[in-house]
Amino acid sequence: MHKADGTKRVFKPSKKGLFYSCVNNNVALVTTVEDNTNKYMVREYSYAKKACELQNIIGRPSTQDLINYVDKNLIPNCPVTKQDIIRAEDIFGPNIGSIKGKRHTLHRSMYKFIHKTYREK
Repeated sequence: MHKADGTKRVFKPSKKGLFYSCVNNNVALVTTVEDNTNKYMVREYSYAKKACELQNIIGRPSTQDLINYVDKNLIPNCPVTKQDIIRAEDIFGPNIGSIKGKRHTLHRSMYKFIHKTYREK
């Protein structure tokens, strides 16, 4: 990969197939929630937290689905706005529950069938 300053960074494949680059200066750049929080005012942060709580309460829909619910006013008396949802994803990242998806299982105990065999005499 060639950087804007003219230097290049080489990525090598690992044994598992992922590519990596050796960093010689022992510096790792990590974006934390605290860094993201500092971009917003206290009130904006508190509404972003409410947006996360709402997303968890209503079953962890995707961010786009939650935005659609709020835009179409499908959640009565909802204090959360589209901007709050976008801020929440910027601060906390995407909702893990909505990324993993939903798991649907069939409970076999709910479907018991009684089968009787009758013999003709």
